[in-house]
Formats: sequence, structure tokens, C-alpha cells
Amino acid sequence: MTRLFAIAVLVAIAFLFIRYNTNEKLQRWVIIALCVGIAGYAVSLMVFELIR
Repeated sequence: MTRLFAIAVLVAIAFLFIRYNTNEKLQRWVIIALCVGIAGYAVSLMVFELIR
């Protein structure tokens, strides 16, 4: 379920970038923030599974 939510958020952000033609610096920071968030989620998921 979380993956579907993440995919929906990424599609929505891509649509907004295309629709409103945002500047390159803002796009770069949003993509970096999303990648860090997804990586943090994956790492926490692995750690919790290893603990359990």
C-alpha cells in the first residue's frame, strides 16, 4: 500500500513539474528529497525486518 502511495506522489509531482514548468534548481532539490525519503524508508524497513 505504501508503494502505491509513493508511486502516486511521484506521478503527481512529475505532472506538476511538467504543467507549471518549474525551475531546474527546485526540481533537483525535490527529487533529492524524494530519493532520500524513499531510501530512508527502505533502510528502516530492512532494519525492522532484521530485528523481528
